[in-house]
Amino acid sequence: MTLGDWRDVSIILLAIEAIVIGIIYGLIFYYLWKGFRIATGWLRLTGLPQGRRYSRQIKNITQQYSQKVARPIVKAETTIARTTRTLGSIAAAPKQRTRR
Repeated sequence: MTLGDWRDVSIILLAIEAIVIGIIYGLIFYYLWKGFRIATGWLRLTGLPQGRRYSRQIKNITQQYSQKVARPIVKAETTIARTTRTLGSIAAAPKQRTRR
């Protein structure tokens, strides 16, 4: 075999290797694309609605407990502020108004 024959064989070998590598990457891309389509379908039908439901439940329960914790504190602060203002207005000396 001459050098030209080996050149042709190497070109054919490189073409076959390129085809095999292309097929491998093509299959990987195909199954990734198929998996993404399945995953987005699951998210749209099952995952996101369940996530929304759970987040709504968490929000409601958190608000209930924060109201239970914060309501007595707010009532106490309001009562203290009201009492302080009332006592301050009662104890303050009446001011004389001058007429113009």
